[in-house]
Amino acid sequence: MQACWYGNDYGDVDYKHSPLPDQDNSTANSTTDSGTDVGMHLWYASGDTTFQQLGWRHGDKNWTYQQEWDDKNGHAGVGCYSWGKGTTTYVMMVNSHNTAEIWWKDTNINATSTSAHPINQWTNSSVAINNVHPSTSLGYTNAFYAQGMDGWITGYDMVWTSENTTINGSFKVDLRQGIPGTHLSVTTLPDQSGGDSLCVFYQTEGSDIMFATRDLVQGAWTAAALVVPDS
Repeated sequence: MQACWYGNDYGDVDYKHSPLPDQDNSTANSTTDSGTDVGMHLWYASGDTTFQQLGWRHGDKNWTYQQEWDDKNGHAGVGCYSWGKGTTTYVMMVNSHNTAEIWWKDTNINATSTSAHPINQWTNSSVAINNVHPSTSLGYTNAFYAQGMDGWITGYDMVWTSENTTINGSFKVDLRQGIPGTHLSVTTLPDQSGGDSLCVFYQTEGSDIMFATRDLVQGAWTAAALVVPDS
């Protein structure tokens, strides 16, 4: 299951967050040029090959059913990116051939819809990451992460441009392999030096939580084992 906010998530000028795509590599305080429509999308698996999508718009009292996604691996996770500037939302899913796909949807109803760039329609980009683990978690914050068949977690530097979305390099979290189908959570946090750090949480034994971190731009990964309470 994945819930993803869309629209300006950083309207509070007092909230410091990691830089968004197309911003410089410094901590930012607000998001400009975001869509004015804000809310949440929710995806969950309803079968081995099917996901359901629900939506909630700010001010609504109830969730609304939106659509069904077929030919997807219901045992894998869902990733998303929709809180930056512009009006395009992205969702990442694994298909039945264990390939991670990236779909996009431009909600700007004032734009002209074309065959190359339809409006208000989910469209599969040309990005395909093959041989991901069939139960991989997916996550995005400054990089898109997935676990491969070999157990290693890889981050992909994305260029988000709707039908022209591409991968601009990748890096491996080269500390230890995760257990097959590990739970995976990722984020990017401002650090005390004034920069930002990538943070990846995953499991290497099954009863543990490994915290791996690295500078946003470059550098070696370091790790620490987090204590899991007995109850």
